[in-house]
Amino acid sequence: MSNESNETKQEMRQETRSVAPINMGERGVQLQTIEDLYRFAIAVTRSGFAPKGMEKPESILIAVEMGLEVGLRPMQAIQNIAVINGRPCLWGDAALGLVKSSGVCQHFAEWFEGEGDSLVAVCETQRAGYPTATRQTFSISDAKRARLWGKAGPWTEYPQ
Repeated sequence: MSNESNETKQEMRQETRSVAPINMGERGVQLQTIEDLYRFAIAVTRSGFAPKGMEKPESILIAVEMGLEVGLRPMQAIQNIAVINGRPCLWGDAALGLVKSSGVCQHFAEWFEGEGDSLVAVCETQRAGYPTATRQTFSISDAKRARLWGKAGPWTEYPQ
């Protein structure tokens, strides 16, 4: 073993001896203090599993805190909060999952209309208690106008 590996192991042993243990439950870690959260964030960054943009413990800490504020558990927050233009943002199906589970989503539907360059994505939603649904569209021409079309990303290979 290298000296660096031995030093890292010694640091970790020292850290765990000098602080109270973090409790575990059926649903994972039970972070009770900011110190618990920071120690958890250190473990995530040292694991090498931190998402891009969250390579520092402080970034993980902020993502987990943001997730806790909207109802995500720590690992859900790490996987479902992305750093976009330097800001943590909910992304993907996490936002939809939170809205659907909130009880205020009466209706949600997504579909595509048209083909090729005429392809349009349609999303229709209705909040409970509101008389009508809201319909939003986003087309390939919208993507081109916003200079998104042609940028690297999964939509390049899978436009839908």
